[in-house]
Amino acid sequence: MSTGTQQRIARNALVRSAGEIVAKVASLLFFVTMARQLGREGFGAFMFALGLTTALLVGAGFGTDELTSREVARDHSRAGRYLSDVAALKTASAVVLLGLAIVIVNLGDFTHDARMAVVILGVGVAIEAIARTWYMIFQANERLDLISLSIVIQRTLTALVGILVLKLGGGVIASSFVYSVGAVAGLTVSEVSVRRLVGRRPRPQPRSWPRLLKTAFPIGVAFLLFVLLMRLDVTILSFIAGEQEVGLYAAAYRLVESTQFVAWAIAAAMMPWLARTAAGGLTRGYELGLAAMNGVLLPISLVFTLFASGLIGLLYGSAFKPAVLPLQLLGLTSALYGMQSFASMTLIARDSPTTFAKLVGVVVVFNLAGNLVFIPPYGADGAAAVSLASAAVLGVVSVWMAARHVGHVRFWRSFAAPVVASAAMTATALLVPGPLVPAVALAVVVYLVVVVTVERLLFRDDFDVFLGLLPSRFSAWSASRSRSGRRSA
Repeated sequence: MSTGTQQRIARNALVRSAGEIVAKVASLLFFVTMARQLGREGFGAFMFALGLTTALLVGAGFGTDELTSREVARDHSRAGRYLSDVAALKTASAVVLLGLAIVIVNLGDFTHDARMAVVILGVGVAIEAIARTWYMIFQANERLDLISLSIVIQRTLTALVGILVLKLGGGVIASSFVYSVGAVAGLTVSEVSVRRLVGRRPRPQPRSWPRLLKTAFPIGVAFLLFVLLMRLDVTILSFIAGEQEVGLYAAAYRLVESTQFVAWAIAAAMMPWLARTAAGGLTRGYELGLAAMNGVLLPISLVFTLFASGLIGLLYGSAFKPAVLPLQLLGLTSALYGMQSFASMTLIARDSPTTFAKLVGVVVVFNLAGNLVFIPPYGADGAAAVSLASAAVLGVVSVWMAARHVGHVRFWRSFAAPVVASAAMTATALLVPGPLVPAVALAVVVYLVVVVTVERLLFRDDFDVFLGLLPSRFSAWSASRSRSGRRSA
């Protein structure tokens, strides 16, 4: 992996993460304002419509997005053909699935606002699903900045206009319309950007769609099974333990889920390189990518686990104190999620999505059995424990499976420094208690110092690679300090 490639991957991961942070803040402001202005009933109607249409329309592409990214990364000249065919196929699928959502909501006992929200919001959700094909073209061309540009404009525009509409007295239907207009704006920005990369596109060829779906089928199965795995805990919990336990679990899960974009960003940034690099050159990049994923996500996991009590008290109040143990358990899944994200992306890039689909299928069965055993006596605590066990199995086994496709991987190079630094961070948090913010800051600083020290002492070449990804002035200064230290020694 060349220095230029390493810098491209790091830059793409950073801009993708930054864009996601801005977009999440904008969405949070919009939803908080909506909840306050519309109350539980109105906000519930909007979120029901959003949840129903999102769940149904997730099947619109069925693996074609990841297939597009992989194939275009290998041959950029195929971008126009894939964009035309996949976007047209997803549009046809989205129309059918949106029609199904409308039938479902009209058969049930729902309010007029909820029914209208499904129709209007569904259009916006469908547009978002279709727009992901444009995002895959950007990803294949290693231009994740264009994805960030699109989602930031979409979410910021939605938030600004939506908050204004809500303050002026708009309700569920008006908010749904604003959401869909924002989705159109995001797709428009993506279309303007993609024309500079792809140019004119050929007409869709429906006769090629069966081949597309057949090739994408294993990827789609893996993705749907993983979505099922992510939702299984809370679904079973709601049936067996009731709303109170669901609320405790959700309070913890939402915090952990909010950090998953970091894993997405790193995995997405490496996808093009993983897809087009010859088999013999993959090992080193796989080791570095796994080390980066562990190095970033392990301290995030530990913040949730070590400081769960303070975080729950600060964000939710004393009424949610029973959510502390679920957060401690679920917090560790953040790093495990990063491992499986990187491994699954590697398997898809190396034409082995079926391997990951089979593994996820086994873990779904394991998760289902565990939840049925542990939720009745332990509620949210049991669901969180089963989720952690499932994440551990999926993360560890998928990393091992992916390694078999890239060569002889030296796992100690990817895990040693983050694990040693995590031990130091844990010891600091336990031995030096204090107020939440200073305690978290101290623990994170200790982690950074130890991980840098261990990498520099044990894996000098890896350290130099990561050092070279820093801004030029800082990396030059650090390199000079490193050389002077070696001379004095």
